[in-house]
This record gives sequence, C-alpha cells and structure tokens, in this order.
Amino acid sequence: MTGVPAVRGASALQSASLFILFLLLGPSLHFLMLANMPPFDDKRILQLIALGLVLLGCYLGGKACPVKGKHHRPVSFALIALGLLAVLSSLSAPSPRHAWLEVSTFVGLGYLAVFIATCVLRYRDGFFHAVVATLAVGAGLYMTGFFSGYVASFIEGIPLVWPEPFYMLSNVRQFNQYQLWTLGLLMLPVLPGCGLEAAYRRWFSLFLSAWWVLLFASGSRGVLLAWLLALAMTAVVYQTLARPLLWAQIKHGVFGLAGYCLLFIGLPRLNNGGGAVIQTALRNQTEDRLYLWGHAWAMIKTHPWLGVGPMHFAWYPNDTGAHPHNSVLQLAAELGLPAIILVLLLTGHGLICWLQRYNARTLADESAFKIAVVITLFFTLVMTAAYSLVDGVIVMPLSQVMMALMVGLAMGVYRQQVPATETQKPGAAMRLLAGATLAALVWAVLPDLLPRITGNERFCPVAYQVEGPRFWQEGGIPQQ
Repeated sequence: MTGVPAVRGASALQSASLFILFLLLGPSLHFLMLANMPPFDDKRILQLIALGLVLLGCYLGGKACPVKGKHHRPVSFALIALGLLAVLSSLSAPSPRHAWLEVSTFVGLGYLAVFIATCVLRYRDGFFHAVVATLAVGAGLYMTGFFSGYVASFIEGIPLVWPEPFYMLSNVRQFNQYQLWTLGLLMLPVLPGCGLEAAYRRWFSLFLSAWWVLLFASGSRGVLLAWLLALAMTAVVYQTLARPLLWAQIKHGVFGLAGYCLLFIGLPRLNNGGGAVIQTALRNQTEDRLYLWGHAWAMIKTHPWLGVGPMHFAWYPNDTGAHPHNSVLQLAAELGLPAIILVLLLTGHGLICWLQRYNARTLADESAFKIAVVITLFFTLVMTAAYSLVDGVIVMPLSQVMMALMVGLAMGVYRQQVPATETQKPGAAMRLLAGATLAALVWAVLPDLLPRITGNERFCPVAYQVEGPRFWQEGGIPQQ
C-alpha cells in the first residue's frame, strides 16, 4: 500500500506535464510574463518544466508504454551504444555542463514521447481528437494575431515588415517549423470517417485555407519542397488509400495560395501599395546555410569519432548561426560519425517496422479513422524529416516538443494492437535513467535559468561568440 500514493503522485505529475504540453501547442501565447524575457526563452522554460514533470513522474513509477517485442533487444543495444557515445562526447567537450544540458533534454524528450504513446494506448481515438482540437485552437489564436496586424496595416496605411506579421517567435522559420508539424493532423477533421459533419467541414476548410495563407506569407521555399516530397512518398507508399489526404493537402494549398495572392498582392496594389508585407523572409539567398554546412563539415573532419560535443556547434565562433540548419550534419559534428550512423540505422529500422505493419495491403481492412491517422503521421514525419535538412527542426523548443508529440503518437499507434491492460510501470533501469536525467538536467540548466527567472541580467554570461538562438535566445555557449 505504501507505493500507491507514489504512483498516484506520479500520474498527477505526468498529467500536469501533458497540460503544459498542450499549452505549448499555442505559439502565440506568452505564459511566464517575466520582465525582459523573450518568447523563445519563455517556451524553453515551459518545455523544461514539462520534461521535468515527465521524468519525475517516471522515476516515481508512472505508467509507461510497453516496449516488448522481437525487435526490442537490438534496438536497446543501439540506444545504449548511442547513449555511451553521447556521454563520452559530453565528457570530452570544452563545456561539459552545456553538453549534458543538450543530452538530458533529448533524453527527456524521449521520455515525453513514451508518455504520449501511453496516452494513445489508454485513450485511443479520444486522445487524437484532443490533440487536433488543441492544435486548431493554437493555430486559430495565431491567425487572429496575424490577420489583425494585416487589417491594422490597411487602416493605418503602414506596410508590415518582418517580424510584425509573425509574432511571439524570434525567427519566422520557427513558425514554419511549428506549422509544418500541424499541416497533417489539422487535415483529419476534413477527411472521410473522421466524424466532422459536412456543414462544419466547410467552415474548417476555410480555416485550413487561411492557415495556408500564412505559409505562403512566410516566404519559405524549404517548407514547400519538404511538403512536395512528403506528398510524393505518401502517394507511392499508400497508393489509393492516400488520395483523401493528398487531395485535401493540395486543395487547401491551392486555396491558400489564392488567398495569399489576393491579400498580399492584389489588394495592396489596389490600395496604392499600402498594407503590403514588404518582406517576411529573413534571407533571399542560401549562402549562409552553405557556410554553416561547411563549418559543420570542418568539425566532422577534425572530430570524426566523438564530435565537438553536444550543443558545441555553438562553442566555436561564427557570425551566422549556433546550429548548422541540418539535423544530420549537426548530430555528426556534435556527436561524431558513429553516433549519426546509429541514429540513421535506428531511423531506418523504425521506418521498416512501420511499413511492415502499416502498408497499403495491411491498412485496407482498417477503419477510415485509423487509415487517416496512420497515413497522416507518416506524411508528417517524412515532411519534417526532410525539412530538418535545411532548418533547425531539432533545435528550437517548440519544434522539439512537437517532435516528441508526433513521435509519441506514432509509437502509440504502432503499439495499438497491444491491449491497454498491458501497459506497465517502468522497470528499475528506466526509472533510474529518468532520475539521473532529471538530476543532470537540473544541474546543467540552473546556472543559466536562475538569472533569467530572477531578472538579474548582470549574472547572465555575455561572452557569446556565436549568433542566433540555440538553447536560449542568446545562442552561443559563453567562453568564460
């Protein structure tokens, strides 16, 4: 009986983390409202709270997703090897504290994904409905602010200039990352068999088209390329089963493009140029990314085995960015070639397992909702994986949380054949790792976190030699 209060407390902590996760899905909100705190740091702190609650809940014995199966042992060995490489890389890094901060954050995201998978197993379709509703509210709030600024620009006759249309984010590309994670799941209500009545479906289609207007207004080429690649791969893999999703994507994309042309090209010309968004993209060229990729390649050549250390792309001076805008190059440069090989093998293994269980043949007898969810998750993960090759998808706090959410949803759907009663408390090793990760996370983040919370900016390090956000808005690792 002594363990019952602890388990109940663990469940309460995990429920609180889920509540914070849902709050984070609204990018327009600023929660902590501390003086002089940028929205980027605000979202990072909320992410840390959510991860801390998940880790503490697991340590106290909260529920975990079942992981048994014929593929469990080799995957476990690969994860252990990857963890050991991350530890060795952190120990050899110039600033081990910042390296541990990066590693513990990603381990925490892994626990968050497992917890999300548990929620899928426990609540089934209802959890997807809750996630989609939360994403829709978040997107709606953001569009309210965006189009309010657009209307105000006409009333005042003052053209909008970046970052005015895209607010509460330090970079318009962070909006692209968030939006890309949502483009798939937000289509579920308009797909066959997903329960939305025809009358409401038309209004929701208008909502989705408006959401696409923001994508074109952001001026991102990488998002459109990733979207086209995901369309092609989904069509090849799921064939006729994918037609409803693909048609919905293309239809709302075309409507969004038409809306963008009307609002940001046609009407401003009629208004003698007033109200036009002059520039919403930070860059018109790609030389900066080529420079960062070359910088990462130089690190790989000089540190091929253990890399320069987690987060340590932000240690070596450059005037362009604190990360290379490429997930593969980032992991290879910071963790080493053996680590990125393991990551790619694990990713390939996961893709093969997914396609063996969910392909055009095996899905044919499933419900319409299950088909829509499976294909949507595949489409989303392919699209964001492609976009991570040209942007910091695995770096920014909002995108990291969305990544854990989508991976967790996929894990839960993959394990849905397992009865819900087989979900089990985590074993001793999983609980011990959760406790150690939480301790490392607290130790590593407190020196940076406390000055930001208390407002004592004079205690914040200032010796940055790298531009742009990484873990915090001030992106570089200070060299003291």
